[in-house]
Amino acid sequence: MKSLLFICACAFAFTWAYSPQRGARVIGGSTVVTGQFPFVAAIHISTSQGRYFCGGTLISNQWVVTAAQCAQDAVLFSIQLGSHTLTKDDSNRVTVASSEYFIHPDFNPDTLENDIALIELRLPVEFSNYLLAIHSLAQEPLNTSSAVIVTGWGQTSDADSALSENLQFVRVTTLSNEECRLTYGNQIYDTMVCVDGNYNEGSCNGDTGGPLINVVSMGNAQLVGVASFVSGNGCESTDPSGYTRVYPYVGWIKNVTGLAF
Repeated sequence: MKSLLFICACAFAFTWAYSPQRGARVIGGSTVVTGQFPFVAAIHISTSQGRYFCGGTLISNQWVVTAAQCAQDAVLFSIQLGSHTLTKDDSNRVTVASSEYFIHPDFNPDTLENDIALIELRLPVEFSNYLLAIHSLAQEPLNTSSAVIVTGWGQTSDADSALSENLQFVRVTTLSNEECRLTYGNQIYDTMVCVDGNYNEGSCNGDTGGPLINVVSMGNAQLVGVASFVSGNGCESTDPSGYTRVYPYVGWIKNVTGLAF
């Protein structure tokens, strides 16, 4: 049975029960074009132990979904929206700060069950062609063998620990939980979903918290998952990467945010 590697993107790596590492990247991805994924957030997290990086998804003008492991022990979030680059000059970039977050009450950092959190922005952001909320949240269980999209600024190879300057995306396919358990055993819970690419594509360090996207139709991108873990064998291994399913948590998201989906 393979071990899970926690992928909450970060400034440094450290080991937990499953040799976890804060952070994850997109392996085998392509650079997005301006405005292609206007709902993807770059989140810089400050804690008492250091600074970390994660992805997230804007679901309204004042709320971001990310992984619970990204929000745990956070003191401050600096969130970049509206830009597919991290540091290059971009007039479309909006940077906001927040210290308000809600971790799912049943999150288990040892098993990564219920690895989902919400960040509330201090003020609503103004939408533009480059900064928009994702169109919808998953309203039903995700089918096996669905074609979905992974995005993130995480590492692009195991040999290079640096984040990508440009947002990457790659198309992957969802697996059944039974198939994923062939790799990870009973570490896979029903609230998780695994994905696999044709050539080892998937998440890596720095991608944690970022979206798994299902394009339902033209103009309807649906958030179906939140990046949570990769294999302890490395991001470039043939082992699948794992996400928290969004569908089981829509009720909780509605209760916390007051939003209707």
